[in-house]
Amino acid sequence: MNSPWYIVQTKPQFEDQVRQRFSQVGFEVFLPRLKKLIKGKSHHTSRISPLFPSYLFLHLNLTDPQKYRLVRFTRGVRKVLGSGDFPIPVDESVINVLRERLDSEGLFEQCLRYTPGDTVRIKNGPLEDLVGVLEKDVSATGRVRVLLQVYHKTIRAEIPCTDVELV
Repeated sequence: MNSPWYIVQTKPQFEDQVRQRFSQVGFEVFLPRLKKLIKGKSHHTSRISPLFPSYLFLHLNLTDPQKYRLVRFTRGVRKVLGSGDFPIPVDESVINVLRERLDSEGLFEQCLRYTPGDTVRIKNGPLEDLVGVLEKDVSATGRVRVLLQVYHKTIRAEIPCTDVELV
């Protein structure tokens, strides 16, 4: 039988330490991280932080009382999410969906917050180097809608927010 995934709550800002401790003893851990782009006056910087602060996913059979105790009393762990003393597993499809959305570095990338009316240039794809006006803010799927003037006609293009930059 395949082990289920569980959600482990850590103490604030202990996600990486707990991940390292679990990995050292051979447990499979998934700590999704987010690359936040921070808009500055003269340049943009990025910061990497957990997608779910104070939480990580653990792939292990926690019905074994010895393993449950080991996880529960690992330094930095607050609790294993569940009902009372019984941990409740997470559906594996949730983990699969999260993993599918990671970029090549294993990170989620958060786009800068653009506002409708901003002038943007497309950096990649078939519309590369075209300049347009942002019609709609970043969607939950990470896409923006840009209005482009092409041959005296306005066209709409929906593209990933990572493929545009402010002009």
